Amino acid sequence: MDSSQLKKIAEEHGTPVYVYSEELLIKNYRTFYSAFSKRYSKVKILYAYKANASLALCAILKKEGAGADVVSGGELLTAQKIGLAGRDIIYTNNSKTKEEIAQALDADAVINADSVPDLLKIQKTAEEKKKTAKISFRINPGVNPKTNAKIATGLKESKFGIHIEGDAAYTAYKTANGLDNIKITGVQTHIGSQIKEAAPFTEACEKIMEFALRLKKDLNLKLEYIDLGGGLGIPYQEEKIIKPDDLASAIVPVVEKWNKQLNYEPALWLEPGRYLVANTGMLLTTVQTVKETPYKKFINTDAGFNTLIRPAMYDAYHRIENIGREKEEKTEKYDIAGNICESGDLFAKDRLMPKTMPGDILALMDAGAYGYSMASRYNARLLPAEVLIRSNGKYELIREREKLEDQYKYQKIPKDLL
Repeated sequence: MDSSQLKKIAEEHGTPVYVYSEELLIKNYRTFYSAFSKRYSKVKILYAYKANASLALCAILKKEGAGADVVSGGELLTAQKIGLAGRDIIYTNNSKTKEEIAQALDADAVINADSVPDLLKIQKTAEEKKKTAKISFRINPGVNPKTNAKIATGLKESKFGIHIEGDAAYTAYKTANGLDNIKITGVQTHIGSQIKEAAPFTEACEKIMEFALRLKKDLNLKLEYIDLGGGLGIPYQEEKIIKPDDLASAIVPVVEKWNKQLNYEPALWLEPGRYLVANTGMLLTTVQTVKETPYKKFINTDAGFNTLIRPAMYDAYHRIENIGREKEEKTEKYDIAGNICESGDLFAKDRLMPKTMPGDILALMDAGAYGYSMASRYNARLLPAEVLIRSNGKYELIREREKLEDQYKYQKIPKDLL
């Protein structure tokens, strides 16, 4: 993205502000989709809205052909607002409310059950609404994705899914197969996020495909799709990570091998999130002061972990650029601090940066995923604006910055306290 344009955006819309590239988002989607579609005839990409559910970004991906992997009623409504049909939406959550299940039923979305009690709750809601629920089960394959423990979802100890071991998953499908208001459509798994190598994916795929064969042999179930979830990482720090082409070349042969025993070809569903949006977005923040202590130099910014929590929550690394000073060779070592009242509110420690001055604009890179979607109003701070740089080079505001009064919209003071 052009430095002069980024400075103009910061001046026009203020900071902190998220800025996204439509061109890069489209490129990422096409790269991912083509990696699989050139190897397998039936592929569906369902973008994981948890990464970033901004309407404009979801609409771009919908236009490219993506469906939606949603985890809440709000994300489901987002998918509906951009015009996605129920057949292109999968609703996954380990703790669904009756209201959320009803909403998914009304949308005719696929509901991904997380347990037998979850299944029975879906069945009861569908019966009350005189509807048939299209379901799959989220299967826990017991695979170590070799990623941060907080985002590893395929481990045996994880809260997600039904374990494939000990007949738990098989029993769930057998139970579902006997319910009047349930239609089994597929099987799903998701082993984690920011995964860097193919081995965990292929291990999970082997287990899921073997399980699909058992469902056919023992229950005569012919699945419409095998959903292998998402989780492909990106190089935040120039580390080595497999590309979509590598992932597809590892997974598709496994699927095809088992298809020969299945004697049918289920569709292959995939749920990328971070890979599609992370590097399309950055968070711009303005330097307020530069403070030197006997021990550290601090760059104090007008953003905080309320706008980008990943460094504080996961010790995540984000590249940081001083816009307009990128080519300066002389550097100094800084801690880059946010404006939240917590010692842990640091975007970077001991980071080499060009000599930085108040008023400089910093760009926290690769912030398109789990940036705005995890933002909060902590410290009564306002949620930032979002700007989209279109493929034609022009930019548009896609979300207004909150105003101070917005945070009081739904609050009430008891009359006796006034």
